[in-house]
Amino acid sequence: MNTLRHGLAAGLLAALAAGSSAFTAETRLTFIDPAAPEAAAIRQAGEAASAIIATRLVTELTAALGAGGPEKAVDVCHTKALPLTNAPLPAQPQVVAVKRSSLRLRNPANAPDAAERAALDHVAALIAGGRPAPAVLVQKIETAGIAAPEWRLYRSIGVQAACLTCHGSPTDQTPALRALLQERYPADAATGYAVGDWRGLIRVTVHQP
Repeated sequence: MNTLRHGLAAGLLAALAAGSSAFTAETRLTFIDPAAPEAAAIRQAGEAASAIIATRLVTELTAALGAGGPEKAVDVCHTKALPLTNAPLPAQPQVVAVKRSSLRLRNPANAPDAAERAALDHVAALIAGGRPAPAVLVQKIETAGIAAPEWRLYRSIGVQAACLTCHGSPTDQTPALRALLQERYPADAATGYAVGDWRGLIRVTVHQP
């Protein structure tokens, strides 16, 4: 974690000092104060959806650990994590997409798009500057030629003690678990965490009429 913090600090803190918006020729990304009135509906829907997704994942992983240990939990992550994350939320039709992402990937399918990367870099820069990861971010994406902006809520994911079985130091893993992780995720970068570290973000895209 310290390598991540110090490696990103100089460039990202300079970018944040210039403002909270990132620009390209076609797109403007802006982080909106989650307490702002214009973000109220986005935050309400996004926090509810991200809580449901987090509960789904924790429930499945807890059951897997109890039934078959860490190797079974890896199987659940490999086969069920993406479907659980992407499963529809019938009670929240305004939620049009959900995804998990991180700067330290295990599953390449969770690789961030440009807007997610901006959010991840934003949080990493705050941490590098000695500030805690925010509980949530609200992001407004405006694209040239598209009248309505896209709204996203990001919820920070923290590392808990139970996460360390698969995401802690590889030297603490059993040979069977290490072999399984290497087989399933040969480019795995999601180890070496400690309790309390920032793991990444849950992204919820919310349709705003």
